[in-house]
Amino acid sequence: GSAAKTEDGDSPASNGSAGKFINRLRSMRVRKQKSTLASPLPMLPIKDTSSGPDIQSPTSPAPTPESRDTFGEWAGPRYPTDTERTLTLLQTPPASWDQLYAAAVCPRLPLPRNIGIMVFQDCALASGPFLIFRSTTTDAFSGSGSESVLSVTNDPLLSFELCMPAWLVDLLLFNRLPAAFQEPSKISFILAPAPHTVLPPFPNPSARLVANRMLRARKLAIYVVEKLGLALMTQPAPNYVSAVDACIRVYERNANVKDASAEDASAEDASEGVVDYIAVLERNGEVLGDAERAALDDVTQWRAQTGEYVGRPELYLHLSCRGRTAQPKTTLATIKTNVWKANTDVVVHYEWAEFVRNRISKAQSLASVVVQVNSV
Repeated sequence: GSAAKTEDGDSPASNGSAGKFINRLRSMRVRKQKSTLASPLPMLPIKDTSSGPDIQSPTSPAPTPESRDTFGEWAGPRYPTDTERTLTLLQTPPASWDQLYAAAVCPRLPLPRNIGIMVFQDCALASGPFLIFRSTTTDAFSGSGSESVLSVTNDPLLSFELCMPAWLVDLLLFNRLPAAFQEPSKISFILAPAPHTVLPPFPNPSARLVANRMLRARKLAIYVVEKLGLALMTQPAPNYVSAVDACIRVYERNANVKDASAEDASAEDASEGVVDYIAVLERNGEVLGDAERAALDDVTQWRAQTGEYVGRPELYLHLSCRGRTAQPKTTLATIKTNVWKANTDVVVHYEWAEFVRNRISKAQSLASVVVQVNSV
């Protein structure tokens, strides 16, 4: 009796759970065979409109178990692929193409030439997304130089459209958001002046602001400029420009004392309005950081008046959260997730950039030295 029990395996203990599992599979298989052998439903009548009266088709004999599509019954209905959904959208637009792309509704915008267009697709079997379409803004309409996994002869634009997912075609061509789209949640925050800064607070210091989570820190700097009435959108920071001019005047005065010829060159440069601020400051032993170099280039372009000035308040204002700098391209979501790390309102402090404060202090120190020398 014990020998008969141990013939199917190594030990009774190891076969206990396995035996129960095998018995379950066998019972499920028997039930499946019984359900498969059951008689199918009768065939529905077929209507033939060409011959007049309806013709009832005879009931087909029951298929044998071998002829039935057991995999199809198990897998369920077949759903259209993404390419088929895209083609359906292109064949049945919500309105005529002339109405969708009328000049009043969709104005034409010239695109730069040779901008790369690439479409990638995710695959569960691949380590990363793989390329399914590659072209440029010029070749996408001509077909020359384009690479596509779905290529339609003599229609390069259709090849490009079929490579895009259906939701993207619906958004780009028909301006319709997917049905599952949800408005991204917003983040509440407070803008407050940093301690020991000369910038004033908002009229309502405890005002609670709400914005999209993808709002960047540069937009926050522009909001601060507008609320405080700072002249940073029409020109560089006035206090910084005045401090730079004061330092340049002192350095040029010292250079003119040593070399009289430098006075003529300095006067000629000043008359033409072409002053190389970076060269003058570095020639006098100053070490400039990247931030101040960008600000001096901004001042030079503004003085040259080569075109309409585009304000860059993110150069002269410093935004921080919990002591960490918020770069101009940092989003509110990144600040809250990686810096604030709390469910309360995010607090962002603003102040003048460090190089602005240092330049103002440098100009004041140089002015005091000049006053002392003149008094002596």
